[in-house]
Amino acid sequence: MNRNSERPTPPRLRAILVDDEPLARDHLASRLKAHPEIEIAGQADDVPSAISLTFSEKPDVIFLDIQMPRKNGFALLPKLVKILPQPAVIFITAYDEFAIRAFEANALDYLTKPVSAGRLAKTILRLHKQLVSETSLPYPTKESGKKLLAEDLVLLREKSLTMMVKTSEIAAIKSQGDYTRIHLREGKILMMKKPLAIWEIQLPGDLFAKVSRSLLVNRKSVLRMERKNLLNWDLHLQGTKEPINLSNLESKRLREAL
Repeated sequence: MNRNSERPTPPRLRAILVDDEPLARDHLASRLKAHPEIEIAGQADDVPSAISLTFSEKPDVIFLDIQMPRKNGFALLPKLVKILPQPAVIFITAYDEFAIRAFEANALDYLTKPVSAGRLAKTILRLHKQLVSETSLPYPTKESGKKLLAEDLVLLREKSLTMMVKTSEIAAIKSQGDYTRIHLREGKILMMKKPLAIWEIQLPGDLFAKVSRSLLVNRKSVLRMERKNLLNWDLHLQGTKEPINLSNLESKRLREAL
């Protein structure tokens, strides 16, 4: 029996490389030559050209640099929802360890510059497994989630906006169905499709207190609590314009946690 016939040939995947540095694209392309199952369908040096290339080539995977002039790589993500099937995205980053934990916590695959042959091989193997199973979790499970530290960066998304903030800059997170309302210490509020239970897995327990099934509060962001009436309290947080309403039980739990 021919042993080679026992091993199914991995499906050939079409890829595009997006990076503003020609040398970085050349380096990655050279690394990819060791993986004949990956076909480079095109290259782009910025987000606008990457959008055009993605729509014309409809690749299976995009190797996407984050730090580019004018628009960073995150700006490409909202455009991908219009493409079916959506390509997988592998981020290329020169970020430090704080940002890397953000990618790990959000179940996003990434490569660090300069791309190593060994790390690339693991990423491509993971990519094939994902495409074969045709399942991709939008957020990590309890088993796969990584704990973030106070100084780690958190990846936040709201429609066309993608940003990174320090974990410590999140003042509170409140559940709203399948979404969570994220209050930042700078006063901004974002709505993100991510259950509170996942945030609870990821965020450091020594910094965030679980006040109720629907609310996590950054202990260091608390300014004061004011009684509103017999049943409710107003929670005032650093940098936020409007207070968060608390029940008597929630206010008691938060006071005990402080």
